[in-house]
Amino acid sequence: MNKRQKKKQAYKHYIRAIFEGYENMLENPDLEELKFHYLKEQTILSRDAEKKIHFTTKER
Repeated sequence: MNKRQKKKQAYKHYIRAIFEGYENMLENPDLEELKFHYLKEQTILSRDAEKKIHFTTKER
């Protein structure tokens, strides 16, 4: 597998993990925060005071 395909596979895995994490947070209201990393990017799923889920993506 070449470098481009590996990078594409890793990104697909990253996106899939974010959505699975979101589903887990919907099912389990006790989860307050989840973090996901891809290269220099970090996505955080967190809850606010009203228990709503927010996505935040930042550069590391």
